[in-house]
Amino acid sequence: MVSNKFYQWGGVAFALGNVLFIVNKLDEMSRHFLGRPMPDVISGENTLLILIGQVALIIGYIAFYKFYGERVTRQAKIALTLFSVGGIVLAVGHVTFMSALDSFLPSAMRPYAESLFLLVFIGLLILLVGLIWLGVLNLRQPMLNGWRWLPLTTGLMGFVGFFLFSGAEINSTFLFFRTLFALGLIGMGLNLWWEKPLQREVVA
Repeated sequence: MVSNKFYQWGGVAFALGNVLFIVNKLDEMSRHFLGRPMPDVISGENTLLILIGQVALIIGYIAFYKFYGERVTRQAKIALTLFSVGGIVLAVGHVTFMSALDSFLPSAMRPYAESLFLLVFIGLLILLVGLIWLGVLNLRQPMLNGWRWLPLTTGLMGFVGFFLFSGAEINSTFLFFRTLFALGLIGMGLNLWWEKPLQREVVA
């Protein structure tokens, strides 16, 4: 029962973390889509909110791996590992956006704090490779109950947004695909919440 609750609450945490991921760019979305500037909802100064969001995502990725890792083929488990590990690295990398980070780091590490941002790129790349791969396998042999197309579609939206339309300046196309990517991840979190552990199947 405790294990089942962990999977369910892990799905909720994952959805919540990705809701905050969307909220983080509400100001840019308002400016590009509505032509109305608004203050940042989440900025680098919101240390507690950033930490809550990243911890929620990490819990969610762990729950994904622990739940689905027991019911998929070896190939799918590799894809799931890439998705989960990449997501955790990405979440840790996002901590570098906190303005107060310098005050928590030892003085010897502060000159290297900015280079930690590379974790965001590395984590995102690993996550998308794993998610797209998992999505393809899920279409061939369903592993996730419901929304069979969701993992692949979500991965493709993320790839298009972050690797084809991102740049030094934030644009509306990037924001559109970024939002679809986040909504897909929210859907995956809700799907984990709705999963029924008693019906799990171990596949050799």
